[in-house]
Amino acid sequence: MPEGVIEYVDRRGRRVRVRRAHRRDIPEITEIEELAFPKSPYPTYVFLYTLSNNPEGFLVAEVHGRVVGYVIFEVRRWLNEGHIVSIAVHPEHRRCGIGTILMREAERRIRERGCDVVRLEVRESNFPARRFYERLGYRVERREPGYYQDGETAVIMVKRLRK
Repeated sequence: MPEGVIEYVDRRGRRVRVRRAHRRDIPEITEIEELAFPKSPYPTYVFLYTLSNNPEGFLVAEVHGRVVGYVIFEVRRWLNEGHIVSIAVHPEHRRCGIGTILMREAERRIRERGCDVVRLEVRESNFPARRFYERLGYRVERREPGYYQDGETAVIMVKRLRK
């Protein structure tokens, strides 16, 4: 297996490879983004910028050689915390553990960089995502009214990582 690639098994028994994103993955990532966030998808240049400026914080999940999900995270050394910027899984591959695999791998890498806290934002109306994060151990820290471009409130969630 290539260096930096980690293999997991999802709930359907399929092998899921997690690795750093590459430029060739951008079309599949953009498709997933548009399906996951039809109201406000990130434009392609956000993914290209992330690849250039934070490549170690941009992971994809592959099943049978196809990108089926991604997570973007960053380490905020000045705050000693990690931040989940975005995560999405293709609708055909949801509810089988890929999102959990991506989150756990991001958290592991954040913890390896010395951080003991991870934060993220989620739309207040996105109840499935909020329940997903709660199952992973995230707790509501506060609400940020008007956070999103359309004026929706963000729920700021936090998780303490064990060292």
